[in-house]
Amino acid sequence: MNRTITRWITPLVLLCFSALTAGCYNKYTITTDELEKLSSGNIAETVTVETDSGPVEVRATTPIEVVTNDGRRHAVTPFNFALSSQQLVAPDYDLLLARDQVENARVSEFNKGATIGVIVGSVLAAAGAFVAVSVLAGSSNEEF
Repeated sequence: MNRTITRWITPLVLLCFSALTAGCYNKYTITTDELEKLSSGNIAETVTVETDSGPVEVRATTPIEVVTNDGRRHAVTPFNFALSSQQLVAPDYDLLLARDQVENARVSEFNKGATIGVIVGSVLAAAGAFVAVSVLAGSSNEEF
C-alpha cells in the first residue's frame, strides 16, 4: 500500500476508535449517600441522583462503578446491591466492601447525540478513505 495513504488512514482509524469509546456515555461522580439511593431497598423504574453537574436519572440498566479509596473500580447493578452503614454487598459481582473503603461511585448516562455523531463520522470517514484509496491507487493495464 502507498505510504501516503497509510499516513492518512492510520490516524483516522485511531481517531474513530478513541471517539467510539468516549462518545457513548457521559460519566458523573456521585457520593456514597447518593449511591445508597440506588441500593436494593429503593427499587423503582428510575431514581434521580444529584451529581456535581446536576440531577441524573438512573435506571436498572444504567452502568455504575464503585470507586474505592485505593482507586480500584468495581461494577455494581442498580437496585441489586445493599449499602449499609458498615458494608457494600453486590451478590451479582461477588463483591463485599467495607463502607469506609468506598470513596464514591460513577454513573454512566447514555449520550445519544454523541453516539450518533460517532456513527455518522465513522461512516463518512470510511467513505472518504475509500474515495482516497480509489483516487490515489491509479490504474494498471497489465495482464496476468
